[in-house]
Amino acid sequence: MSDPHGTSAIPIGTQVIGASGASLGVVREAYPHYLLVHEEGQHGDLDVPVHAILRFEGGKLYVSVNRESTTAVDDEETAYRLDPNKQQ
Repeated sequence: MSDPHGTSAIPIGTQVIGASGASLGVVREAYPHYLLVHEEGQHGDLDVPVHAILRFEGGKLYVSVNRESTTAVDDEETAYRLDPNKQQ
């Protein structure tokens, strides 16, 4: 699969900082067109589009979106995707 935005170079566990300066969580998974971001204690993950990435600085990834402008992904969907035994 093509990786036009270089997301494969983003380390899993990188802290993601939203437009307001607040942490959105950490990168759980990186795909060519979006990042799955998890915040400890939150029920669901966030789907952050790669076009929202502003910069990688000081070990943190800065994005132009905030929690309210991202798509929530529930834990059940994430668990399904992470479980290799459930792949079709």
